[in-house]
Amino acid sequence: MVCYTGRDACRSVTQLDVIKAPQTMKNSASAAAAQPDNDFLSTRFKWTIESFSKLKSEKHYSDVFSVGGYRWRVLIFPNGNNVDHLSVYLDVADSAFLPYGWSRYAKFSIAVIDQLDSNFNVREDTEHEFNKGEEDWGFTSFLPLSELHAPGRGYLLNDACLVEADVAVHRVLDWRHDSKRESSLCTTIKVARDEDLNQIGKDFYFDLVDFDKVRSFLVQKKMPFRNFKEEVAKAFGISAQCQRFWLWAKRQNNTYRPHRPLTHEEEMQAVEQLQEVSKNANFAELNLFLEVELGQDLRPMPPPRKSKGDILLFFKLYDPLEEEFRYVGRLLVKRSGKPLDILTKLVKMAGFSSGEEIELYEEIRFEPHVMCEHLDKRTTFCTSLLEDGDIVLFQKSPLVGNTEKCRYPDVTSFLEYVHNRQMCSTKSPTQLEVGDGNRLTNTRSSIPLPTDLSTSTVATSVLTSLSLPFLKENSLSAAHVKIVDEIFRKHGDVVEKVQVPDPAFKTFFLERLSSAVELFRSQTATSITAEVLEKLKNMIQSLALQGVKVDWLESFYEKVVASNKYALGLIHMKQLEEQISTAVILLQDLKDQLVEVKDQLDEVEKEIGNQTGDSAKILDPL
Repeated sequence: MVCYTGRDACRSVTQLDVIKAPQTMKNSASAAAAQPDNDFLSTRFKWTIESFSKLKSEKHYSDVFSVGGYRWRVLIFPNGNNVDHLSVYLDVADSAFLPYGWSRYAKFSIAVIDQLDSNFNVREDTEHEFNKGEEDWGFTSFLPLSELHAPGRGYLLNDACLVEADVAVHRVLDWRHDSKRESSLCTTIKVARDEDLNQIGKDFYFDLVDFDKVRSFLVQKKMPFRNFKEEVAKAFGISAQCQRFWLWAKRQNNTYRPHRPLTHEEEMQAVEQLQEVSKNANFAELNLFLEVELGQDLRPMPPPRKSKGDILLFFKLYDPLEEEFRYVGRLLVKRSGKPLDILTKLVKMAGFSSGEEIELYEEIRFEPHVMCEHLDKRTTFCTSLLEDGDIVLFQKSPLVGNTEKCRYPDVTSFLEYVHNRQMCSTKSPTQLEVGDGNRLTNTRSSIPLPTDLSTSTVATSVLTSLSLPFLKENSLSAAHVKIVDEIFRKHGDVVEKVQVPDPAFKTFFLERLSSAVELFRSQTATSITAEVLEKLKNMIQSLALQGVKVDWLESFYEKVVASNKYALGLIHMKQLEEQISTAVILLQDLKDQLVEVKDQLDEVEKEIGNQTGDSAKILDPL
């Protein structure tokens, strides 16, 4: 048996409060306090079980928590353990991996909280020596289900149940179970599945998964990996032959992606050997992706054979109208194939109508800035440098003239918005990093502005003229500080009409505005492409929709379009002139050849005399 932690169908929120003094334990019928025992270390574990009525499993475990070096978890039977009562127990989380003859003694109480009236909290306490035959202990008939669900009680307020567990263990660990020895014998394997990738667009947007929210397995380091697959089969109901595991790798651009599948030889090795392989591949821990293929009957089937010519791609879908982002699936494709080959599958995965036109982008990185590249549907995956674990983003092709209805009409603009919003909401005010001569040490990184502007010569010189109080509390990319200063020197009312409850959004608008200026400055009238012009147009339109005064930028954009059109026209005219010059030279050459041929004909005509008129006559030497 492998113990595991993770979030099941319902979302559970846990909290640990370390209690310095031993916790008093009381019964629902008695409030008598127990005398503190300094030989014990106590912890109160709080567990909020949301969507309680929607629990489908017979039993439900909390997250694992530690007391005195021991690992515990709370076990409940929402509909009773063969009784019409709520059943609750304290469980040894790692019992399957403890050495032979282990035991641990604990005093504990478990309570279900009445969220309307604490006088009706139900708490039971006991003590027990846990061992191999008694890994869990508690109360089968803890609280009648009729009382638990009673409308007049607060046990399930807003369908959330609050459970508290006070656990006390000896400060001196039992010699039969040394936590350091346990740590040296066991390791943790975290397994991400397609279900976990559904976090995308809810808890986060970039990369594929948050490993703090996936299923964890505590296993012995010496365990053969093939045995671990059997334990996974028990946990997920997926037979070992239908499992294909992938190692994860941290790339040079700081993204974290599935890197390659385990080989048959590696699956025969011990877990600790794979852990070493993962470390050599820049892994922080043994994190795995479980690839499972489903047949037409939606049952797991053996995964298709993967050759060197195949790559595993992951797909995310963006809806610009709803501003929604979600994971829709993965595909094993041929390196020599093209996006055109899989468009029908992607349209089906997204739930679009057959024949819907879509645009594809590759998610390359998100730090220090978002980087997404448009994918040519007619170019092979190999030519586009796609590899195992890469992420392809797609959306409906924007309709001409319809982008004004969307704040963020394409994937890139939306992810830039998300990235900047996260920067504004997570960074605290600190001083700018200043190098020699008060020059920013890293102009490409996002650096928070100082609370006290006088502490930075750079910040003072750039921002005192702006009089923007919200910038003191939020961050702006250091590379854009100078651009913002230039903008406000010429257009001081740029964000006056922006009505947002959170000043951080104004900072985001300035970041986006300065990005547009920066993008303009990286181009020339002749080098700027139609794609860049379209991106700038969308950026300006989205800012205008938010009330940012960008009429001056719109005017400049129109001039750039006209200049680009004029510059391209000049180039085209020059090309035509060159072609004409070439054609004239070629024509003259042809004329010269024609004259030469005529001269040759004249010479021949003189030699053959009047026979030229009989050129069609059959030749007969006799």
